[in-house]
Amino acid sequence: MLVGLCSLKSSPGVTTTTLTLAGAWPSGGSRPVVVELDACGGDVAWRFGLASEPGLRSLAVASRLRPDPGLLAAHAQPVGAAGVPVVVAPVGRDAARHAVASLAPLLDVLGGAPEPVLVDFGAVDLKDADTRSLLAALAALVVVARAVPEQIARVQAVTEDLLRVHPGAKAVLVGDVGCREAAGMLGMPVAGVLPLIDPDAGLLARLRGLRSRRAFELAAARLAAGLSAGIASLGSACEAAGESAEVSR
Repeated sequence: MLVGLCSLKSSPGVTTTTLTLAGAWPSGGSRPVVVELDACGGDVAWRFGLASEPGLRSLAVASRLRPDPGLLAAHAQPVGAAGVPVVVAPVGRDAARHAVASLAPLLDVLGGAPEPVLVDFGAVDLKDADTRSLLAALAALVVVARAVPEQIARVQAVTEDLLRVHPGAKAVLVGDVGCREAAGMLGMPVAGVLPLIDPDAGLLARLRGLRSRRAFELAAARLAAGLSAGIASLGSACEAAGESAEVSR
């Protein structure tokens, strides 16, 4: 199952959300693999001090020679304490763009992988025909946005177009807002709300950050449970979370 996560602009936390969802995936099922498919360049290798290979470039080469979804595991590296398997994208824009272009035609093959595949697209341009084709082919599409006026307005402006590209698209808002309120603002289904992790420095801020990170992980676990249960149940993740996903800032 291919699940894509993206934003429309800026940095609302797509990579953090993707990694957290993968780490929070319910036990008992296949562990998801994250594929960093951001043509602007990857963040994971730089953020976690990983080598660029194996990764997206080596997977693209191997997939051309032998298009097999089983290749994913061989080109992934463990990330974080949870050891989330991630196929990392090159940090440089040119190398990343070339790797993404090479792998994009084979995404349907990767969709046949035995484990869920969470694809981190980063920021996408809905006016690009190739991007629209990629998003339309996904089993599920999750748009991540911060609950701030400019990002909400950006999602509102393209909601109709977005739902034409992928009728099952849902939003995840990061910030101080409830699920029902978010759905009313965006005019599209909302899979859930993730608390904002406070980035400020200082002891008090770090303590608040620990609380907000725990709340973030709990909310992500609810979203992951909805995703793992299948596309039909994705919308119920918001109800499962209720209005209890509050932000500790």
